[in-house]
Amino acid sequence: MARLVIRKEELIVKLSWWEKIAARRGDVKVPICAVKRATVEPSWRHVLRGTPGRGVWIPGSLCLGVRQQAGMQDFVAIRPWQLPVVRIDLRPTDSPFARIVVSDRVPQATAAMVRTALSRLPAPFDPSDVPAKPVRKPAWCPGRAPAPAPRPV
Repeated sequence: MARLVIRKEELIVKLSWWEKIAARRGDVKVPICAVKRATVEPSWRHVLRGTPGRGVWIPGSLCLGVRQQAGMQDFVAIRPWQLPVVRIDLRPTDSPFARIVVSDRVPQATAAMVRTALSRLPAPFDPSDVPAKPVRKPAWCPGRAPAPAPRPV
């Protein structure tokens, strides 16, 4: 059964040997900074979108592989009889997938683990947070003439 694991700065979907064969790919690895949101969905039917791509698609039994939709890809590892599922929304610019959906025995704990890892990330750098350098105004002394302008070379 597929599991979500966090190692260092990566979110990894660990697949068993037979799942790797069925999905025709190895473990899925995305940077943790690519995660937008981690939620628990009560129904697996609502998270499937697009058309089935590489993988195994047995309705009501096993959904495992990549699904295609409007230029985006979702990775899905769902066993429909196990409810609910963990849905990880990703930033497509930072990862090959737009969404990862995995069946989990303890989905609330798994989603909380991902949220905790997100909260530990340093805040992204925003140049508007850095105060501008103050402009130094010349100090004029009474009775002194201003400094002469530099000569052109």
